[in-house]
This record gives sequence, C-alpha cells and structure tokens, in this order.
Amino acid sequence: MALQAKNLEVTYRTAGGRSVPALTDINLEIADREFVTIIGPSGCGKSTLLKCFGGLLSPSRGEVTVNGQPVTEPDPNRAAFVFQDYTLLPWKNVLDNAAVGLHFAGRSKAEGRAKGQEMLELVGLDEFAKQFPRELSGGMQQRVAVARAMAMDPDILLMDEPFGALDEQTRQKLGSEMGRILTETERSVVMVTHSLDEAVFWADRIIVLSARPGRIAKEIEVKAPRPRSLSFIGTDEFALIRAELFRLLEVPSAMAEASQ
Repeated sequence: MALQAKNLEVTYRTAGGRSVPALTDINLEIADREFVTIIGPSGCGKSTLLKCFGGLLSPSRGEVTVNGQPVTEPDPNRAAFVFQDYTLLPWKNVLDNAAVGLHFAGRSKAEGRAKGQEMLELVGLDEFAKQFPRELSGGMQQRVAVARAMAMDPDILLMDEPFGALDEQTRQKLGSEMGRILTETERSVVMVTHSLDEAVFWADRIIVLSARPGRIAKEIEVKAPRPRSLSFIGTDEFALIRAELFRLLEVPSAMAEASQ
C-alpha cells in the first residue's frame, strides 16, 4: 500500500478563536502504481488533504502513512509535489531546474545533472536543457516541474491542479502525454483537479469530496486501462462517469445522500 489515511481530520482556528472544520473522517488507501484523482466543490479541502499527504500540514486528528511510515514532515523522496504554479527558478536553465531538488538534498552536481537530464528525456524536453524558463511555453514549463519532482524518485507524486493555468487544448494534449509517462514509470499519483474531464481521463479511481467539512462522498472506479488516448473522451464509459460527477457536484443533496 503506497499511502494510507486513517481517521483524518483537519480543523483550522480563526483569528477570533473559532474552530472551522476543513476535513473530517477521511479514510483512504492508495495502492502502488494507482492513479487517484480528487474532486469536489470549492473550499471542500482538496488541497488541504494533499498537503497532509505530503507532510506540509499536520492533521488535527488521525494519521497519514506512506509505505507504512508515518508522514510527519515534508520529504520529497517520499512524496513530491507538482503545483499549478510551476515555481521554476528563472535564473537557472531547464536542466538545473530539473536537478534543483537533488541539489538541495545534498547530491553532487554531476549526479543531479545526470538524473535531471534523464527526467528531461522522459518528458521530451532534453533538447531544451540549456534554455531558460522564460523561453518555454506554459505546458513545457509544467513538464519541467514534473521532471523536477520525478528526479527525486518519490514513492508517490502529489499534483495540485497542475494544468489549471493552461488553455484547454494544451491541457488535453499535455494530459495525454503525461498520462503515458506516469503509467510507464509505474508511479503512484494523487491529483487534485476542478476539471471533470481531467478527473475521469487520468484516474484509476476518483475520490469525490463533499462540501466543507470535506468527507469522502463517493469513490468511482474508471476501468479503462491506462495509458489512455484522447479518443477515450468519446467513449460511453467516459460520458457516464462524467455525468455522475456532474450530478454529484451540482446537486448538494446528492453529495449528502452519497455519503450515507
């Protein structure tokens, strides 16, 4: 089991001292090589849950483990993040950006560059190794961010709206490419998204969260094998699952009923 959350709860305290529950009663297991997407209404705690998975936030109750080890602090060798904001260093070239995590982890420059080059080849950007972020498109910059995360060889990859800043056509094309790459590398992935299409296209399993405080309202399995081509969007399976997600997210009562 790659990741497990047991009885997870997160409660925030406001400046006025009021307790605000963000997540409650989260019990979830994610298997090795499984791709899970998390979707739900705005403010339901999707990103909060991802931060707990990666050790950026401590739960108020319960625990998270990765490969049986408690997650108590960030560790990019265990769980690496890819955010919507590419967070590339503008003064470093693409290769050095891909290797920067290994540099901070104390690896030698030669080792970091060798691994960074390997990951750039994997995401199809090896010929741009000497370019700078400003010279790349948004989609290419996000691929560098993915290469940087995967260079750490993490047990699990955590992606928070990774393609949210891109136009729809670029998101679809890049999503298809990255789906292939992540499937071939047999990586466990958890991705938060607002997009119904992305939630269905990427996932082996979709976790639907209820409105705040977020709880698991429903889990939906996507049976089509990965990697998937864009033609999957035109299938009956895709349409039926997307319609169910739309119903769950558009009708609050449906979310409540599904959680019973």
